[in-house]
Amino acid sequence: MLDLSVKLIATWIVGGLFLLFGVWVVQNLEFNIGVSELSYYLALLVALIFFLISGLCWISVAVGTKHRY
Repeated sequence: MLDLSVKLIATWIVGGLFLLFGVWVVQNLEFNIGVSELSYYLALLVALIFFLISGLCWISVAVGTKHRY
């Protein structure tokens, strides 16, 4: 019982961290001198991947909670 709850909470926190990283990348992203289009779009892609992983983590927690309770 405790093991599953710890896994759910850990997955929830990891999802929050991925969301934090994605927001941090997008917030610091600027298209200025010295930033190529490729690196700009690559950073956007990395932020999108962080958002998607965050969503997957939270969906996993919701499904795990539904099956648990």
